[in-house]
Amino acid sequence: MVLVVVILLLAYLAGVRAASRRDRPWPWWRTALFIVLGLGSVVGSTLPLNGLEHRHLWAVSISLVLLLSISPVFIALGDPVGLARQAMGPRGNARLERTLRGGVVRVLTFPVVAALVASIVLGVTFFSPLLGDAVRHGWVMDLTDILMLAVGLLAALPMLGAEILPAWVTDPVKLLFAFLDGIFDAVPGVLVMTTSTKLAGGYFVGKASDANWDAHTAGAAMLALTEVVALPMFFIVFFRWALSETRRRPALEEDDEPLLSTPWWEQEQQQ
Repeated sequence: MVLVVVILLLAYLAGVRAASRRDRPWPWWRTALFIVLGLGSVVGSTLPLNGLEHRHLWAVSISLVLLLSISPVFIALGDPVGLARQAMGPRGNARLERTLRGGVVRVLTFPVVAALVASIVLGVTFFSPLLGDAVRHGWVMDLTDILMLAVGLLAALPMLGAEILPAWVTDPVKLLFAFLDGIFDAVPGVLVMTTSTKLAGGYFVGKASDANWDAHTAGAAMLALTEVVALPMFFIVFFRWALSETRRRPALEEDDEPLLSTPWWEQEQQQ
């Protein structure tokens, strides 16, 4: 994960430099969000919990949910796709747009589909042998972490950053999608919290003082974190909508001049 963070950091900084060379200065606050909160939360989601992940299921659940739900939000606010558009030339932008407009990308990044995919991937991870392999083998855990981050970006980038959604997905529609995302994300946490199945192939049995408490705590942590992140996304979309309406209103008031300055019957008499 450190290697992934370094690659993302260098790629983003290279994009900022390329955009500056093209006289398209990139907002400093987006860079700060991407690096400090986005990549910083990726590091914070993995390294501090690395030792605990082999002893407690709740540590695994917190790490994976942070990568799936919280880190992508801050990365998306850094708008890496928008930066790529500013940094690349016409040919590069043409290739990027062809990729973004492709059928697979458009389907996977559609908010409802992305939310369902995130919920399914998280549920399959906990209720399949994958979780047991991940806690037993470090490289499997690394791949699982990368998978969670990538799946989370499918939902966060279209909602908060990249302009790749259909034109009819306006801000009010995004609010609805953000609400649905919060509902879908809650399902895996509820299932983990209420299950009687020995997760991770029984790996954590005997490692925690109470395996059932460990599983219930893991599910509760998953549920709490997914719902906590749903609120910021909802309010970010809402305030963006309010801000766009505030900016558009003066222009509409200037353009909306009355077609008839005097009643029509008086105009006919004047003619």
